[in-house]
Amino acid sequence: MSDQPNQNNENQEQQPSYTPASPLKRTLAWVGLVYMLAFVGLNLYPFFSGGQYLRGIYPLLACPAAAGLAVIALLRLRQKDCLPSQRAVMGLVAAGCVVVFIVGLVQGIPPLLAGLGV
Repeated sequence: MSDQPNQNNENQEQQPSYTPASPLKRTLAWVGLVYMLAFVGLNLYPFFSGGQYLRGIYPLLACPAAAGLAVIALLRLRQKDCLPSQRAVMGLVAAGCVVVFIVGLVQGIPPLLAGLGV
């Protein structure tokens, strides 16, 4: 009977421990999920609208990538080993992504609403 606890301890030591995904990988996964849902919605929309496709909403497709890149730049800014020049560049990248995100929303939402009949 004393051999059984030793065998259990050996099995527990051999099992690999759980390592969660990095914030970078999680961000990229969320961006991919948003694109997948957007493409599924765009492909299913004609079935429910009598064959009409949504036109002019391509600027909205830049928004998930811009948001993801901005989050990645902000994550890089928070790292302690980031040099001052890297901080400046990541700040500019994040600011540029915010601009692209806003422009994409401004140019993409009116055609989306017009296509949906709102």
